[in-house]
Amino acid sequence: METWTGAFPQLLAAYEHKERFYHIWGCATRRDAEKALAAWVDGIPQGQKEVWKDLVSAVSGWREEVLTYFETDIPITNAFTESINRLAKDKNRDGRGYSFEVMRARMLYTTKHKKKTPQTKESPFLGKATMTYSMGLPEAEKNYGVDLSTFWED
Repeated sequence: METWTGAFPQLLAAYEHKERFYHIWGCATRRDAEKALAAWVDGIPQGQKEVWKDLVSAVSGWREEVLTYFETDIPITNAFTESINRLAKDKNRDGRGYSFEVMRARMLYTTKHKKKTPQTKESPFLGKATMTYSMGLPEAEKNYGVDLSTFWED
């Protein structure tokens, strides 16, 4: 990488600017993130405004939602939702255009939606603790909605 960035200074500037964008996500507070984001937009390397235009536009359009990430003790994203949406789109494509009703039924009703609680038990054969999954006591079971990890297995 050093060879490329040494030979192409604009590439180095773009790479460093991308890294500064990633560092925004390490900010501890919303105020720090707002300052870092403003500094990042103001610090776009000369001659690269057009390159960063789409990202600046997206961040500006979703500014409130993006900055809300910094207001919680545990940063939360919608990555899980996007992942589920991607699964549904992939399976819809693989099924060559299921109707909405079929897709909805497959997503909601074909798989258990309870996660099994892991329990540690001693293996009689290995003589050491192993992780097993019980069918769960009712109080140990947590409902996370439809379990899509095994949803599409045949």
